[in-house]
Amino acid sequence: MKAIQMKRIMIAAITAITISGALHAQEPDPNVNREMTLEREYDPSVQDANKVNLLPEVWEPVVNKRPIDYATFTLPADPKKEFNRLPSGDLMTEIPYNHRRGYFHFGGGMYMNFDGDAGYHILDNEKDRLNLFVTHHSTNGEVTDIRPGDNDEKRKAKLNDNFGGFGLEHHFDRSTLRLGADYGYTAFNYYSFLRYLPVINIEEDAAPSSPDEILPVPLPVPYPQDIETNQVNQTLRGYAGVRSKEDAGTGYLFDVEFLQFSQRYGRTKDVEGIHETKITPQFGLSRLLGEGNQSVGFNLKADWFNYTYPSTRTDSTGYRNHFEATLTPYYRIKGETWRVQLGLNVMLITGDSAKVFVSPAIEAGMQITPRTLFYVNAGGGIYSNDPSGLARRNRYMDYYHATLPTRTWLDASLGIRSAVTPDVWLNLFAGGKISENEVFFVPAQWDTSSDFQNYANAFQPDATVLHVGAAFKYTYRQWVDFSLKGIYYHCTFRDGDATAQTYGVAPADMEPYGFPNAELYADIAVKPMKPLSLNLGYYLGYRRCTLWGSELEPMDHFNDLHFTATWQLNDTFGAYVKLNNLLFQQQEWVYGYPMQGFNAMLGINLNF
Repeated sequence: MKAIQMKRIMIAAITAITISGALHAQEPDPNVNREMTLEREYDPSVQDANKVNLLPEVWEPVVNKRPIDYATFTLPADPKKEFNRLPSGDLMTEIPYNHRRGYFHFGGGMYMNFDGDAGYHILDNEKDRLNLFVTHHSTNGEVTDIRPGDNDEKRKAKLNDNFGGFGLEHHFDRSTLRLGADYGYTAFNYYSFLRYLPVINIEEDAAPSSPDEILPVPLPVPYPQDIETNQVNQTLRGYAGVRSKEDAGTGYLFDVEFLQFSQRYGRTKDVEGIHETKITPQFGLSRLLGEGNQSVGFNLKADWFNYTYPSTRTDSTGYRNHFEATLTPYYRIKGETWRVQLGLNVMLITGDSAKVFVSPAIEAGMQITPRTLFYVNAGGGIYSNDPSGLARRNRYMDYYHATLPTRTWLDASLGIRSAVTPDVWLNLFAGGKISENEVFFVPAQWDTSSDFQNYANAFQPDATVLHVGAAFKYTYRQWVDFSLKGIYYHCTFRDGDATAQTYGVAPADMEPYGFPNAELYADIAVKPMKPLSLNLGYYLGYRRCTLWGSELEPMDHFNDLHFTATWQLNDTFGAYVKLNNLLFQQQEWVYGYPMQGFNAMLGINLNF
């Protein structure tokens, strides 16, 4: 299971972290040769080594987002979280990497937004790759309340996000060794504008006993809300592993990862936040059969979680130490125009959410015509919902109460993708997901014991999510690339392990809180002359809502239109300008946390 990419839950993972709705649909430049271990986390699974991969010449028109866009630093989440944690300069400015060892990118703009990254390949040859890297993204600008009747109140939204580390790969004749470590430091404030507030003065009256006493009108804040203090999340990760070459008759891997996550404060500055330690070993074996067109194998992955709360914590509603494991035996067979994997995920969770359950691990692809592929995938798995994972999806998450692991019984998709002509690509797809304790983020109501108001809670129903969509791409020579992708979702819900007792919402009235019912991505890139590249992108998140108390609270559609112009002076130097929120929208992705208005950034990119 991929460390970052495969963690995404179809619905809940759409509701989390800090990147923009910018789209990027151009095919990768063959000259772009950044160290891929920096741009995508290593996936040490034996079964992925021979994953179904038919028709490499038939490009699948998947619209990918750009790695980081400062303009949405007020967001805790990108709508789709396709997040390259370590973007290289060329990905930011479309300047092809020219095989030099180092890169440096820096940009600055309105709202005190700064965005930069740098890296250097100390070793870069057939045997060894050793890379150092660091990124920085920050903002310190004022945003305006978008709620009517609040007199355009302004608050400063602060974020200081830093990430750096190293990665080493050494290739032996029959295996590959990898070692690495990274560190992340994120500071931010809870600047949220609360909409529904109790009509009391806490110095004279008692606090309301339930959300029913809260009136649906914007009123002065009766409780102290700390919007100046910076919360701090820190993550330290180290990993080591060895795996065989992909063409080995007997394949193997052993991999182990160590992670520590900590939060400086709990609900108040007087209480220390949660500390998490996670150890993840992984082991796998595979064996080719017959003439090499068949193979059998298994992959075993485990996660051990240890949590520490402040010594003053006496209740038992927090995270508990527990263990999770997934065993995946499989059989693969392939022909000239088809490949099939038949497998099973057997999963175990201990602790308060103890359960053994299974899901399929099936992949199949068949070449219908020389340029058309039909594919089917059916999987499942565990999403741990541990603090380190939730923090990447929503930095405002509250960890006072534990969020139960999500158990996915089935996550299936099927589709047909085709290069209709040499310049036109099409992908039609549909699928569904059945899970228990799915995660949707909803705002906390009010808390007289908390300094930080409007942190996020997890709403966890059992959910069935169906989706259908299409993607299209057209290329005119080397001058124009156009991409369009649309997805529609249909959700039904059942009571989860704790949802009904906590929120009192009937399953028939539940919604995918914070998540749009439909999404549209569009992107057009034009290269009118060799040094100049122009890109216009758009994202629409249609029909969104959240939960306040036990009532549905509508939210506006999410619209993001952005433009980037890049000038590549030479192989060493490039410059760019970005214009964001060109529709001048006043909107929020997370309830109560408005985004920045129209903004611009200038930046440079150096390869050395």
